[in-house]
Amino acid sequence: MIAAVLAASAVAFSSCSDKGGSTTALEWIDSPSSKEDYMNNAKITSLTSLGNTYRLGRAIEKARSGEDVNIVYIGGSITEGDILEDTDRYAVRSFNYFKDSFGKGDGDNVHYFNAGYRGTGSMLGALRCEDDVLSHEPDIVFIEFAVNDGDEASDKDGFESLIRDCLEYKTQPAVILLFARMQEGWTSQDWKKEIGAHYDLPMISYADGITYLMDNGAMAWEEFSGDYTHPNSYGGEVIAGFINYFFDEAARSPVSETDIEIPELLGAGNYLNAHLLTKNSYEHTDDSEGSWRTGSSGDHFPNGWTKQFSEDNDPLVFEFTGKNIYVIYPSAGSQSFGVLVCEVYADGELVASKEYNEYTQGGWMNATIGEVYIGDTTRSYRVEISAKDSNPKCDLQLLGLAYTTED
Repeated sequence: MIAAVLAASAVAFSSCSDKGGSTTALEWIDSPSSKEDYMNNAKITSLTSLGNTYRLGRAIEKARSGEDVNIVYIGGSITEGDILEDTDRYAVRSFNYFKDSFGKGDGDNVHYFNAGYRGTGSMLGALRCEDDVLSHEPDIVFIEFAVNDGDEASDKDGFESLIRDCLEYKTQPAVILLFARMQEGWTSQDWKKEIGAHYDLPMISYADGITYLMDNGAMAWEEFSGDYTHPNSYGGEVIAGFINYFFDEAARSPVSETDIEIPELLGAGNYLNAHLLTKNSYEHTDDSEGSWRTGSSGDHFPNGWTKQFSEDNDPLVFEFTGKNIYVIYPSAGSQSFGVLVCEVYADGELVASKEYNEYTQGGWMNATIGEVYIGDTTRSYRVEISAKDSNPKCDLQLLGLAYTTED
């Protein structure tokens, strides 16, 4: 499989052996007899596709020449890695390997950004792409949402929109897909692999790699993780080993002569070109803030709005020009939280009215997306956010409001 991918390429990377990248290709061991042998085969198994390496090759050459190179990791809690020390996280480990292998001198020209956010999937990833990924002027973007996404059309659309927004950004970053799995086997990698192949992207399946190890008795899940999903320190080492193997293979192999030709959309593209409104990006007048104040709970969305705990129910008002509209609100475990009402007006006409219950049993203030309105074209909107009239004296938060544009 890998040989077929390499045959389609033409120009070779220069050697990186002086900086620590491995120049010795791994070969499949038919009769593995040690954990090292099994790990060798697991690394080979994990590499789903090298994909088009033109952009990665450019990033590597920038790093070697001393130019700044920015690497962004976006995903869920596996990427965020907040249960681990920084140096144990797969993202930090693989970043350090790239920096040490390809950076100039001590690698200070290579920069790390982690946009992982626990409990979220590709839809929210697409909505926060502009703020959390593209704002860092990325040269390389890793995308990991395989356990948090489901099989719905909206999951697939969000994932493809995130990929496409990254690929079309002015810095033309290399986009690399990383596929995870849960203990019982769940992963959405099958349809993600189809999208990745459509865009000819590099793909790494740590799901396939660790499944090989477990199926052959070379590793137990409990060695990899302390719960049902999240890698522990050793798990972070294993995942980073798969990514580092990909870096080595890419650096050893012929690099694609031409850039990716971005193909036609597979999905609806409802999450493309998203813009996230928070108190940092939208300035209210006193009248348009209504019965709300700036600020919200949570380390990832502290810049939203909170309704004042009173009978007053004057709406929080937004006005903008866009196409599709999404609301981001918390799933709260406290029954003091009420129902958020979102009304959308276009040209003075009410075109959508949606309700979102912010109370969820077992909720932990994790960000949740509500699809408010899908438009046919760009229009001028007025959006009013308030509490449901039957219970205006309740806790409510708006973490953010997002809209898309056509370009």
